[in-house]
Amino acid sequence: MAFDHELALTQIPHTPGVYLMKDKRERVIYVGKAKDLHRRIRQYFTGKDSRAFVSMLADVLGRIDVIITASEREALILEAGLIKRHRPRFNVILKDDKDMPRLRIDPGAAWPRVEIVRRSKSDGAHYYGPYVSGQACRKSLEVINRHFKLRTCRDTVFANRSRPCLQYEIHRCMGPCVYDVSRDEYMRHCRDAELFLSGKFDDLRSALRARMMLCSEALAFEQAASYRDQLMAVEEVCARQQIVQKVPVNQDYWACFGHSGMRAIVAMMVREGRLMHMETYEARDEVSSEDDILSQVMVHHYQSFENFPAEVILDGAYGALGSLLNETLSALSGRRIVVTFPRRGIKAGILATAQANAEQQFHQAKSGESDLLMQVQAALGLSRYPHRIECYDISNMQGGQIVAAMVVFVQGRLDASKCRTFRVKTVTGQDDFGSLNEVLTRRLRYLGGSDETQDEESASVQGFREMPDLLLIDGGRGQVDAVMAAVRAAGLEGAFDVVGIGKSRVKHNDTQEQEEVLHSPERLYFPGRVIPLVLDQSSDEILLLARIRDETHRRAIGLHRRARQSEGLRSRLDSVDGVGPKRKVKLLRAFGSIQGIVQAAPEDVAKAAGISTVQARRIIEALGGDS
Repeated sequence: MAFDHELALTQIPHTPGVYLMKDKRERVIYVGKAKDLHRRIRQYFTGKDSRAFVSMLADVLGRIDVIITASEREALILEAGLIKRHRPRFNVILKDDKDMPRLRIDPGAAWPRVEIVRRSKSDGAHYYGPYVSGQACRKSLEVINRHFKLRTCRDTVFANRSRPCLQYEIHRCMGPCVYDVSRDEYMRHCRDAELFLSGKFDDLRSALRARMMLCSEALAFEQAASYRDQLMAVEEVCARQQIVQKVPVNQDYWACFGHSGMRAIVAMMVREGRLMHMETYEARDEVSSEDDILSQVMVHHYQSFENFPAEVILDGAYGALGSLLNETLSALSGRRIVVTFPRRGIKAGILATAQANAEQQFHQAKSGESDLLMQVQAALGLSRYPHRIECYDISNMQGGQIVAAMVVFVQGRLDASKCRTFRVKTVTGQDDFGSLNEVLTRRLRYLGGSDETQDEESASVQGFREMPDLLLIDGGRGQVDAVMAAVRAAGLEGAFDVVGIGKSRVKHNDTQEQEEVLHSPERLYFPGRVIPLVLDQSSDEILLLARIRDETHRRAIGLHRRARQSEGLRSRLDSVDGVGPKRKVKLLRAFGSIQGIVQAAPEDVAKAAGISTVQARRIIEALGGDS
């Protein structure tokens, strides 16, 4: 039944809010915001919108739901959250849209430490970042650990430590786990670390110089040397950072460049007048306007932000966003943030640098991208561009310890953070088809939007909500059919492409004289097609798909081997009376393996495990040895 937009419009008010377009299977395909919901939605059905997305609505649209908000600002924040939750097919796709690493300090803890986290929470702790990469985050943490002498161990280790660790011995920790350390002194180091992470280098340098001089006058030269080292570390970091403003201001400069459905967006973050770091996004959206895309990315960026700027600077072309962003960012930060559009002066010069970086990022992305993936799309006749490829493989041996690996390639490159492994729970025996069906059923339920999967606390669940463009299966027609059964059961048929890739195998050689080993070609299997597709075996397309398949197979085999090894240890040692987890660890550390225990003398086993010789003999006998 065709969507009756006239009837729907009679029920949509002239108020700010968010609208969710759903297909005939109740899947969210687009999320948008509007100052006037009725007027905005009516524009889709006037016949004047030439975008490809709009022309598809007549075929795919099932209903439109609206959520009324008090203001356009609330609608923008809600829109960003709904896009992140539902991953609509036609909305902005942020490349590497995962939680950026941050550094966390909890000043309320008895002995605070600096740790790397992926998500910030409302727990009273202070968060610094996000950092553009894990490497940049770890580098800052390394400076903190080296010069500010805060503890690095986890709470459980800290609470149970009986003697100081190596960090204390090399003068990188004050040792509060063991020694009577002044908490006031420790917290002073903690506040110094926070000044360092906040970029307030002038305040930190002044404090460190003052303490160094006091210690020197008091003839406490060792403590003065410690402050000197901290001061030198701060100076070194300052020297690496470019001074872009003569006054200690906190500003973010945003620039956007792109076309043809892909845009590069750059945020240059200036703290205390210094360029701290630059963060980049790649947004793919053929539907929304550039204003909408930029505002969505900015809200996504600032939603879990801590170190907010006092001012956000944009090009004058985005002037219409001024009041909306002003209200939205101020609401997110809890304090007033000014949005400005400079035309000349220092700010305009820095903004031009941000714009040049955005243009550079765009051209880099376009040149490294896509030609090969476009070729894959054309060669295989895929319905969509394979931006995210998920590959699955089952590994088992005679039906025991069945495991599966899921490997994710984004834009033709392995993204290890998105890869997952599964242990098959319901299938017994050597049943690859049933195992694949179970694994895909478990994976695809996160794309259906059911209430039971709306777990906003789990980062792994958030990653599972990302819709694949191509499911690549290690196997042939039977494996593809098993996967398609799971896809249909999940109501996701047509949401992505499914392809099986059959391994190249050695052919039987009937000619005795021929010494060359012959191999069958790599074959590609498609749902509903009997004859597989065979590409040129030296083509870049088949080599890429085979590489993805081989990486998945390698991970599945590795997981299976570890599972078998673990099972082997459990089945022999854990079944022996008198051998618990702690004793098992002692025995394996002392003798290296079960075979080593079997071959050892009962006296040696007794000494290693802290048991009697009689009990040691029983253990050796139970493991199959001769006592």
